[in-house]
Amino acid sequence: MRTILVPVDSMSASENAVNFAVEWGNQYGYNHIILLKTSYESLFHYINISEGYVPVNGEHLNKQHEDAEILLEQLRRVIIEKSPAIKVSTEISELPLLRCTIELIKNDASVDLLILGNNHKVVSNDSFVSANIISIARASPVKVLVVPNSYDFQAVRNILVPCDIGNIGNLDRLSRFKLVLQQHEVRLMLLNVNTKASVEEDIKKKAWEEKLRQYLGDISYDIHYSFDKSIINGILSFTSSHEVDLVISLPGKHSFLYYLANRSISEGIYRNAHHAVLILK
Repeated sequence: MRTILVPVDSMSASENAVNFAVEWGNQYGYNHIILLKTSYESLFHYINISEGYVPVNGEHLNKQHEDAEILLEQLRRVIIEKSPAIKVSTEISELPLLRCTIELIKNDASVDLLILGNNHKVVSNDSFVSANIISIARASPVKVLVVPNSYDFQAVRNILVPCDIGNIGNLDRLSRFKLVLQQHEVRLMLLNVNTKASVEEDIKKKAWEEKLRQYLGDISYDIHYSFDKSIINGILSFTSSHEVDLVISLPGKHSFLYYLANRSISEGIYRNAHHAVLILK
């Protein structure tokens, strides 16, 4: 059994992520989707300020659990209606979202993909998944697919892979997917954004291109080079002028995850709002 895990909240990005998971599962041979909802709230939310910091009673907690059950049932029905062949499981946890997500992955060996809905315009306390995308993506032991709220599933034909030619070893992650790439007749666009011109970079290019031939073999791919003072600007500029169905994020400084974790997270999420990003592990 191959399983997709989709943490959800009540925001529209979660429903979009669930719809995307169904299409992705049908396309790439997944037969099980787990919907995960946490009823956890921080200690502050358990306090009734108007009553002088009196803890909220059990009725409130029960209501949270009931709401979680209702949401999961609604999303479960969405999946069943779209694809009856896919098995659907639901989980409610009282743990924080990051912790329960990672624990579920570790306890279920069939989970090999985590899909996160990204509501890039509303990163607030009401959008638990969007607010935790970076922490979950960094901690996840399996690959992560981040799906913007405005992005609908489409057959993947053109894949952009931003690459750091200074870290050739990262291509090993990509070579593990050679069979999938061959079966689905996709075209890879390998992009290196250079932030400074140097003779050393030209030497690295030759070694990198030779490694590409070894790793990818008969996989269809093109190599692109661009210059920009900002790597993320260079990547986004490329996506605006080329047809891209999916961005694959490898480890290293050319990774979207690297950028989001080390720069302005809110700005990075907003600017990366138009393409699904698959983060390899």
